[in-house]
Amino acid sequence: RGGGGGGGGLHKHADLYQQSLKVYTTDTMLSTVFMDRWMKMPEESRLAVVDRTFDVMVQQTITNTTGYKMSRAALFLLCPEISPENRRVISKDGKAFLEVCKKASQDTDEKAVAWLTENTPKLKGTQIAFGIRLQYQISVETDGGIEVMAPIRRLLVAETLVCVFEALTGKKASEMPHMVGHI
Repeated sequence: RGGGGGGGGLHKHADLYQQSLKVYTTDTMLSTVFMDRWMKMPEESRLAVVDRTFDVMVQQTITNTTGYKMSRAALFLLCPEISPENRRVISKDGKAFLEVCKKASQDTDEKAVAWLTENTPKLKGTQIAFGIRLQYQISVETDGGIEVMAPIRRLLVAETLVCVFEALTGKKASEMPHMVGHI
């Protein structure tokens, strides 16, 4: 897993993980298995799965050595969908989680740019290191920063949500036909 190299790789990876989200929510067998397990779990168990899977992605993102890297605080500002405050909300019932997944799977760079622009005041000072050797520093205030941050936001949200489906269905996104050879 990871962000891939350069802006093009980030766009492609974001698209692939968004496509995986769509497969998990529309494939009859996978969505049935997921919903059966998810709905039978008490809220605290759903929260435990969300916490465990999200925390793995958070740890990876803050310790990346290539692609992109940011602080925990910056990650949660950039991707409030996966923040600790939102985890309980999406664990309350199956519908809340699926709504977040649906919205994330339909995100585009244009929508992400609009979201980043609208949320610029909250994101001021948020720094992301990116590049093959993390040699560039960007923020919403950097020229072109929002455009670079858009696919990173799409990728992080989609890939993190995919981890919950992987945990409950046993089906890895990397094994899906559209992912083979790309991830």
